[in-house]
Amino acid sequence: METAQRIIVGIDGSPASTAALRWAVRQARLTGRSVLAVSVRGLDAKPPSSTPMPITRPTGADPVRERHVHHLRTAVQAVDQEAEGVVVDQFVPTGEPGRVLAELSADADALVLGGHGYRRTGLAVVGSVAAHCLRHARCPVTVIPFAAVEAAGAVTPGSARESR
Repeated sequence: METAQRIIVGIDGSPASTAALRWAVRQARLTGRSVLAVSVRGLDAKPPSSTPMPITRPTGADPVRERHVHHLRTAVQAVDQEAEGVVVDQFVPTGEPGRVLAELSADADALVLGGHGYRRTGLAVVGSVAAHCLRHARCPVTVIPFAAVEAAGAVTPGSARESR
């Protein structure tokens, strides 16, 4: 069976998702894979209420989709130096984020997500999207721990907790 030669990364605009992209890019360089950065536009996505909306918008403008495109561009720019020589594609599908990422994982070697943090008990907290992906993904899933995000980009392949 031929492998996909691609690592998928879920991007949501958080520092954790940027850390996940950074880790994936470094892993891709080590293994000769490409990266697909994905920011899923939810089915019920609405512009934030604090976002000023023009009275008229150009036909076809979608501020929610543009926010996801912005998240992707910002994350990719943040890892630009590490990504030199690595193909990093960007994709904004529409759907339920966990489900979309799990479906995309069928054509991937790995799925990488950022973790949310820790509860007072010290146990890792995995968000609903990561939890869905851990249960339903068709490839190995790596969740970059929140503590690694706080280490200011010091996340390297092998330092993350890999699951599956």
